[in-house]
Parts: sequence; C-alpha cells; structure tokens
Amino acid sequence: MPEQNNYIEVMLKSLRKKVLVLDGLIERCEEQADIIQESEIDWDAFDVNVSEKQALIDELVQLDEGFEKVYKRVKTDFADHKEQYRDEIGEMQELITLITDKSVRIQADEERNRRIIEKSLTAVKKDIRASRTSVKDASDYYKYMRRIKNIDTQLMNKKK
Repeated sequence: MPEQNNYIEVMLKSLRKKVLVLDGLIERCEEQADIIQESEIDWDAFDVNVSEKQALIDELVQLDEGFEKVYKRVKTDFADHKEQYRDEIGEMQELITLITDKSVRIQADEERNRRIIEKSLTAVKKDIRASRTSVKDASDYYKYMRRIKNIDTQLMNKKK
C-alpha cells in the first residue's frame, strides 16, 4: 500500500500543478484580450502571447498524460479501497471541479477573443479593399490625364 500512496500523491500533485497552469492560461487570455482591444493591435505582442499559451497547453497535455498513466495503475486499488482513500479522493474531486471551472472560463475567454480578432481582421480587410480602390481610382485618373495630354492639337479649338 505505501507504493499506492506514492501514486496517489503523484496524482494529487499533478492536479494541483494543473490548477496552476490553468491560472497561467487565464492570465494569458486576459493579456491577449488587452492586446486585441487596442486600437492598433501589437501583432508581435500577440504572437508572444500565443507562444506562451501554447507552452502552457503543452504542459497541460503532459500533465494529463502523466495523470492517466498513474491512474491506470491505481484504478482497481482505488475502487477496491474507496474508504481508505476517502480523503484523497475527496481532494481529487475538489481539484477536478476547480479544473473544470477554470477550463470552462478559458473556453469562454478564448471564444470572446476569437470574435474580437475576427472583427479586427474584418476591419483590416475592409481598409485594404478601400486602399486598393483608392489606388486604382488614382491610377485610372492619371492614365486618363495622360491621354488628354496626347490629344491631337488639331482637335482643339484654337482662337484666331
């Protein structure tokens, strides 16, 4: 049983670490919201933020995989001795509830940020289209003016 207690402590440690990593993700989501709500988005800061979030997500995946491996080893012992591990199971349940709540918050924050980014990109695309139209209009105007310069002088009304 002492070996099982070590496994259980590893699982608890993993869940506690996951809570901290999720807190870090929540902070990065809030930072991202600040970045994208500026009138001029700092895309370099945005890229750094996304990289930091990806590192945290990779850490979560590792924690999940590690937890699953350990859980597979103690699953039957857990089921057979529920009463003996009641406190540990209770703490795990609390941590899992906390993790679930934080995960839901992150998903909501990510969706909100995605909508803001889409809105910003739509505005940028609109500005690009307007710029292209302005450039095309100016180009057409200059072409037209060059043609006028080349009009045969015989066609012009001359005063005598």
